[in-house]
Parts: sequence; structure tokens; C-alpha cells
Amino acid sequence: MAELLRGGRGAAQFRPAVDVYVSGEPPVINVELDAAGIDPDAVHVTIDGDLLTIEGERRPPVERRAYQHAEIEWGRFERRLRLPTTVDVERARADYTAGLLTISLPVSQASPAGPILVDVRRRGRTRSDAEPGSA
Repeated sequence: MAELLRGGRGAAQFRPAVDVYVSGEPPVINVELDAAGIDPDAVHVTIDGDLLTIEGERRPPVERRAYQHAEIEWGRFERRLRLPTTVDVERARADYTAGLLTISLPVSQASPAGPILVDVRRRGRTRSDAEPGSA
């Protein structure tokens, strides 16, 4: 019964939701990933040509819980997205704010020589940063 309620979570990779849109002038490709409950230090963002890869892991709660109903997935994830155009990897940014990972990729005319790792920066306070009892 518990497995039925849990839906087999945690055993396989899950797919956090991703939105992609272009904004501004000069144009910037923005990628937003639903990263609630994911430690930004456990996320790796790489760009290799026109391929953006976001990898990470949402770890399950440490304490054992007797769930009545559970839908939150955890485990490793990997999202690979083809970029519609070449981006300026030197100006690429990844920010983590309130459970949302936002990757900003300025459009460029030049193409990079090889894979590029983008640092993920934590911005603002998150619920896990708050003091105990201050919800």
C-alpha cells in the first residue's frame, strides 16, 4: 500500500520542470528549472556547443516518515536542452533563488571551443537558510 501511495518515487531519475524564453535587447535565452528542495551546490550546469546540460540531485528527507500521501520526487536528474542559437558562454549566469534555478545565456555570434561549466550562485534566503521555527 505504501508503495502505491509513493508511486515508486526515488528509484529512478525524475524530471524537474523547465521553462525556456528569450528576453531583452540584446537577446538573452533564459532557462528556469523548478529546483525546490535541491541544494544549489548539488547542481551542475554545462554548455557544450548548442547543448545545455543541467544535472543534480534532490535528496530525500533524512528522517524516516510514515507518509499518508507522498508526491514529491527525489533522486538524480539530468535535463539536456538544445539551444536555438549560439550563446556567449563567458557571460552565462546561473542563479538560484527561492527554489528556482534561472540560467541566463546572452546570445552571441561566436561559438565556444569546448564544454563550459557555469557556476550556480545562491541568491536571497531560502526556507532551509531560515532559522528554526521561523516559517
